[in-house]
Amino acid sequence: MRNILLVQSNPYLGEILKASFQREGFSAMLLGSVSEIPRSAAETVTDLVVLEETSAMGGIDIFTDIRLATSAPILVLARAEAERQWAGIADDVLAAPFAVQELFARSSTLVGRGALRRTIYAAGDISMNLEMHRVTRGARVIHLGPTEFRLLQLFLAEPQRLWSRAEIVDKVWSPGRDERNVDVDVKKLRAALNRKGESDAIRTVRGAGYGMA
Repeated sequence: MRNILLVQSNPYLGEILKASFQREGFSAMLLGSVSEIPRSAAETVTDLVVLEETSAMGGIDIFTDIRLATSAPILVLARAEAERQWAGIADDVLAAPFAVQELFARSSTLVGRGALRRTIYAAGDISMNLEMHRVTRGARVIHLGPTEFRLLQLFLAEPQRLWSRAEIVDKVWSPGRDERNVDVDVKKLRAALNRKGESDAIRTVRGAGYGMA
């Protein structure tokens, strides 16, 4: 379950957004002001902060307080004329009026990025330590190139998920790269992770994508 702290100064609009997020599979906690974030972040794992701009009139100073309370990404819901003001301060800005589906799409993207901020990942007997830049399978240390390392990090961030080639290109490289290169890099990662007699660490579903086995 993805946990959202939803900061909205208008209780009526806040309840509507909260219910909408919950229907999309998020767990949303509605807060009336930014000052409530530190306590709420301490009580539950936070994957995303969705902040209505009028509840954050302190600007960048308020964001410093939020960053000290949680490392979760921050999405600001702003007036169109104030959108540029928040650029570079928040992780993303969505200008009103906006479609609710766009809000959900932006939120899901930020939740995914936030997951990649963790420093230690594990699935099965495979472990990754970002601070040490070290990957192991059981007691064996695995040496990966930069691309294979980022690819494995993506897979380990959500080990139950299958990633399409397009999603992998977007997360690991950049849009526009030839998606056929994904197959080559997955093959290299698989060769590095697997030794004779070991189960395949990478799952491939034809037409769907790749992920952890």
